[in-house]
Amino acid sequence: MGNVVEVVIPDWFEYDELVALTTIVYEKDATIGLLLAGDNLDQQRPYNPIVRVYLITLHNGKYEFAKEMSAMTFNSKQAAIDFATEFSRNSAMELFVDIYRQQIDIAI
Repeated sequence: MGNVVEVVIPDWFEYDELVALTTIVYEKDATIGLLLAGDNLDQQRPYNPIVRVYLITLHNGKYEFAKEMSAMTFNSKQAAIDFATEFSRNSAMELFVDIYRQQIDIAI
């Protein structure tokens, strides 16, 4: 994706030490998209890395956070980054299978 997407980052995003990993604008309706953020990627807190998926909506030429849609836990920073990188290339089926596999890996 070569387009730069301007997103208004709320103050709480930095307070929670979240890191924007990727932003995806919905091809069929450019007024909505997703922002994937990494939480605890450097594992400085007592929980595994998390990728949080936020719905963003276009307002006055900039995307703003609308709501958190999902959060997925990973065993490592690299697994979280790989998931975020591949997110837009996966079908819904692949997405759910990946989530299921991650849950199994974490439970073991």
